[in-house]
Amino acid sequence: MATVTNTSAAAATTTTAKAATTPKASLANNFETFLTLLTAQLKNQDPLSPLDTKDFTNQLVQFSGVEQQLKTNDLLSSLTETTKLSAGATAVAYLGKEATATSALAGLSSGGQATWRYELPRASTSTTLKIVDAQGRTIATKTGETSVGEKTFTWDGKDQSGKAAPAGTYRLEINARGADERPITGTVRQKGVITGVDLSGNTPTVTIGGSALPLSSITKIGLQAN
Repeated sequence: MATVTNTSAAAATTTTAKAATTPKASLANNFETFLTLLTAQLKNQDPLSPLDTKDFTNQLVQFSGVEQQLKTNDLLSSLTETTKLSAGATAVAYLGKEATATSALAGLSSGGQATWRYELPRASTSTTLKIVDAQGRTIATKTGETSVGEKTFTWDGKDQSGKAAPAGTYRLEINARGADERPITGTVRQKGVITGVDLSGNTPTVTIGGSALPLSSITKIGLQAN
């Protein structure tokens, strides 16, 4: 079932609005106080020894600079929010579509399997695939293919001792070397149907193969294969 998550959006908007108006209110109060003091001093100044207006002019310039900075900050915040909403709308439109993403992460359900796609830019003499858990521990090590081209690797969900690994998110690492003994950097991808979208964080994420991936990691999108 496809899902969309947007946790506490209203609360976050309210908090942001309050935080944004506080500096403006403070600036307005300080400016009014400054004008009141300036007017009082000008009224009561000695005509034979007028006040030096240079300091007042400098303060007016500083107030103007702060006001412009606050307006710039508000504009940037507005642009950021607009960009986030646009990215969220794009992510939601991807629900149910088949996507390919550049990611080494895959989700493992209890008693299930996890699948990755990997590709070597050139042939290797040896390829080792390591399945690593969220704590960085190597759970299993498998022998990978050495030829060029995209390959599919399905892990049976068992560790080196044959015991079923707990459900969670796992990462695939590729250790490959060429005939020249130099390491070869492979590319790992995820391909599957987007079943969920999460808009609660700063960056929208989509769920592919049981793993939450950044929207920006998607490299290809298409209709779900029948």
